[in-house]
Amino acid sequence: MTDELPTLKNTAPLAEAGDKSSRTGLAEPALAYDYFKSMTSLSVAALGGMLTLGGTVFGARLASWQMGAAALALAVSGMLALQAQTDIVQQSQGVKPPLNSSRAALRLVPAFFGVGLGLFLTFLLLSYVAPNLASKLR
Repeated sequence: MTDELPTLKNTAPLAEAGDKSSRTGLAEPALAYDYFKSMTSLSVAALGGMLTLGGTVFGARLASWQMGAAALALAVSGMLALQAQTDIVQQSQGVKPPLNSSRAALRLVPAFFGVGLGLFLTFLLLSYVAPNLASKLR
């Protein structure tokens, strides 16, 4: 066993235009696939937790439209991550996807995830810190 950490970069030069990294347009398609896989799972888990808390513990404090807005942003994050995974797999197999969303998803997935969690926490915080303002938003 060695104490060296495995490298993420493919040290072999691109042999041909049919190489996986050149087909996907991503420098590290395997790393991007793992990232999107993790974000899909994280989005589903956060969405489930948010809906559970919003329906039980904080149900009286949050309006349904507030839960819907936060849940929609998280759901979009998960769907974009899942679509990007599909695009990477298709491109790695040599199939051209109808719309290659994997590069755009690298920025959109965390943005929608952050907006969803941010909305949920903001509405929840407002209900505790400024209940008068929160009641007007309901």
